[in-house]
Amino acid sequence: MAPGDQLGSRTPRDELAEATEHGALYLRRLRQRQLALSLLALVAFGVLPLAIDIVPQLRRVYVLGIPLAIWLLVVPLPPIFLILGALYARRADALDESFRELVRRR
Repeated sequence: MAPGDQLGSRTPRDELAEATEHGALYLRRLRQRQLALSLLALVAFGVLPLAIDIVPQLRRVYVLGIPLAIWLLVVPLPPIFLILGALYARRADALDESFRELVRRR
């Protein structure tokens, strides 16, 4: 056993570099959080188009000669996508930064 390899003195960086069980756990947790964030974004981006497909009455209602379904897709979605995209990027960056901080700890 090398000096400094005593119980409790190993850093997350050591665990990752040596591909130990704990290092794998750190990576697995990061991947799970990233997957959860991605699934949340997927649901958020897919809810309105899916609702329009599921509720065909929205295609039969016209506003100014254009189906309501088109209005719902064209008008509110771009700003919503921009906001969700910014929130997604911010959260993904925070996850990455927290992982980097974990690895930097000594």
